[in-house]
Amino acid sequence: MRRTLIALTLTVPFVASAIALASASTITKPEVVAGSLASLTGPASQYGISQARGASLAAAKSGTGGSPRVRLILADDQSSNDMGRNQMIAFAGTRVGAVIGPTLSGVAAAADPVAVASGIPVLAVTNTTLDITAAGPTVWRICLGENQMIPASVTYARTTKGVRTAALVSVTGDAYSEGAAAQFRTTAAAQGITLVADVSMPQGSSTAPSVLATAEAALPQAIFFAARDTDAINLLAASRGFTGIKVGGNGYNTPTVITASGANANGLIVSASWNPAKRDAASRAFVTAYARRYPGDQADAFAAQAYAGVQVLRKAVALGNGTSARAVQRGLVRMSSAKTVLGTIRFPGSSHEATYPATVQQVSAGVLKPAPAAG
Repeated sequence: MRRTLIALTLTVPFVASAIALASASTITKPEVVAGSLASLTGPASQYGISQARGASLAAAKSGTGGSPRVRLILADDQSSNDMGRNQMIAFAGTRVGAVIGPTLSGVAAAADPVAVASGIPVLAVTNTTLDITAAGPTVWRICLGENQMIPASVTYARTTKGVRTAALVSVTGDAYSEGAAAQFRTTAAAQGITLVADVSMPQGSSTAPSVLATAEAALPQAIFFAARDTDAINLLAASRGFTGIKVGGNGYNTPTVITASGANANGLIVSASWNPAKRDAASRAFVTAYARRYPGDQADAFAAQAYAGVQVLRKAVALGNGTSARAVQRGLVRMSSAKTVLGTIRFPGSSHEATYPATVQQVSAGVLKPAPAAG
């Protein structure tokens, strides 16, 4: 509830920032108007707020040194497929140069085709499951997909913890959770890990204790968790007596979920596109700027991914020699790599999927930290 209230109070400052950027624009600095579509309210707000804040920070810092200026139009998809689609229709009517978001993969599956039909580039900064880029030629994934992060986590669990058997617990009725579960199954098979149990519960169900009891009864060395939001927290809570290895998907990649899970999250392995403990200059500057702009909040991977999305957008404007949707798409097609807060991301060949190393993390004392090196 606290994060939902914060989201509502921050929409006005975001809009004010956009207006200020517009009034300060000059003919010597190109300005691209971009839609920022995020779950500012609803069950995914703990991810969407970070996303919107990261994008807003990057936009506020754009336009320096002659680089393209970014003006964001903030929109709340309310964690809803229908609202996401409606907001994307509005962005198409506004003729924005690009859209950053939406937060959830399921919402993206409903909304992205609208942008594709209008020729608007979509920068998927938090959509880690589903074949998002298959929606059309104007969709580009900036964050790592679970097809890169889950294998990194499972590899770490296998090589450093000796995991050879696991139970998968997941949530049905949610596109992200189902996609993460599918990737866990694929990864387990590829790495020779036997799934001794594969159990699930409906989204929003109160059956987490019985689901975990079934999983633990199979005596796995590890439990793989494919869930998000409250379901992710409840499943971890139900695993409090499990003494084996815990591996989570991207739904656990925010301090909000980890903090709410308390001691149940300690030891959890989960990979990310970025971690605030990264010591490169770009990451340190981002963490400092984020803390200054949003006192009391901690930059997480969702914020960094959105920040990187704006950085990619700025480079696309420069490469495409324009701020229209057509020019931005032209710039993205020409882009082979881009330096971002996530590191140097690359689009190999004709791929619309950004590639860069995943950061394997492990929860220690309630904090997502880079996992200790193997050996």
